[in-house]
Amino acid sequence: MVIVTLLLTVFFAMLVLVIDVGGLLLAKVGAQNAADSAALAAAMSCGKQEGATVADFQATHYTDMNLSGTAVAAGFPVYSPNCDAPSGRVTVEVEIDRAVQFAPVLGFGNTSPVRARATAVWGGAGAGEHVAPLMLSSRRLGDCEIPPDDPENVPEQECTFWWNNSAGGADDPDLANAEWGSLDLLKWDVVGTGMGIESCDNSTPPQFEEWMLTGFFEPLPINFPDPTYVCRGQGNFGAALDNIIDEAAAQELNLYFPVNDQETQVDRVGDVCSPTIFATTNCTVDKYNIVGFARLRITALYRGNRPEAAEFCGHVPEFDNDANARCMVTVWTDYSSAGLNPEGGQNFGVVPVKLIE
Repeated sequence: MVIVTLLLTVFFAMLVLVIDVGGLLLAKVGAQNAADSAALAAAMSCGKQEGATVADFQATHYTDMNLSGTAVAAGFPVYSPNCDAPSGRVTVEVEIDRAVQFAPVLGFGNTSPVRARATAVWGGAGAGEHVAPLMLSSRRLGDCEIPPDDPENVPEQECTFWWNNSAGGADDPDLANAEWGSLDLLKWDVVGTGMGIESCDNSTPPQFEEWMLTGFFEPLPINFPDPTYVCRGQGNFGAALDNIIDEAAAQELNLYFPVNDQETQVDRVGDVCSPTIFATTNCTVDKYNIVGFARLRITALYRGNRPEAAEFCGHVPEFDNDANARCMVTVWTDYSSAGLNPEGGQNFGVVPVKLIE
C-alpha cells in the first residue's frame, strides 16, 4: 500500500505537469493573443479620435472575441498621454481563471489565474521621432561644424564625435565634466535660472532605449535664441548604452541629437557653467541649454582604446587613448533649431498602429 500510495502521488504529479500545466501554457498563449488584439484595437480607436470610452469597449470586445471568458484587468487600458492625443500608447492587461483537473488532488486550488499584457502605439503618418538623448556639445566634440553656419544647406557628410567622461577641471578644461552628455527628455524646457529653479536628479530614464529605437512621441520645443534648459543624465552607462547605439546603427536609423551650447549651460543654482569657468572653479553642469537638433545616422561606435577609434577620431583635438571614451562615426544629414513636433504630421486618414511589447 505504501508503494501504491507513492506511485499514485507520482502519477498525479505527472498528470498535473502534462495536463494542467500544459493547459495553463495554452491559456497563456490565448491570453497573449487577446491582449495583443485588445491593445491594437484600442490604439486604432484612439488613432481615429473615437475617445477613451469607445477604445475601452473595443479592448473588452476583442479580448472576449479572442478567448472567451477572458476579461480586461482592473485599471486597464492605460493611455499615455491620453486617448485623445494625436499620438500615444495604450497598455492592456487581460486575465482569466483557468480550471485545473488534477492539481486539487495534491492540495492546490481548482483554478489558476492567467495574465498577459500588451502595449500598442498610434499616431499620424510620421508621428514619433527617433531621438538620441545624448547631448552634442556645439563646435566642440566633433569634426563637423554643429551648429552649421548655414543651417538651410547642410551637406550629407561623415562626422565623428569623441565622447569622454573625464573629470576635467583646471588641468583639463577641454574635457571638463559630462562629455558623455546623456540627458532626460522627460525634463525638457525646465526652469534653469531665476526664481523657481527646478532641481535635476541627473539620472538616466529607463525609456532611453525606447526613445532611440521606437520613437519619442511628445513635442520637444526649442526657444532659441532664448534658452531651453534640459536636465542632464548620469553620463555614460557602459555596455548598455553601447548596445543601444549598436542596434540603432544596425537598423540604420536617423536619430535626432540635441545640441548643447556649452557657453550657457548652468549648474544646480542656475549659474553659468561654461568651459572657461571650469578652469577656475569647481563647476558641475546640471542643465544643458539646447539650441537645436542634429539629424545623424550612426554607422559605428568604438571604445577609445580601440585602433578604429584612433583611425576615425584621432584628429579630434581632445582624442586620448582611453577605454572610458567612445568614438562615434555618423553621417550628418540635417540640422534644425525649430525643435521637434512629432505629433504635427497629418495622417490623411492613415493611422499607423503597432505593438511594441
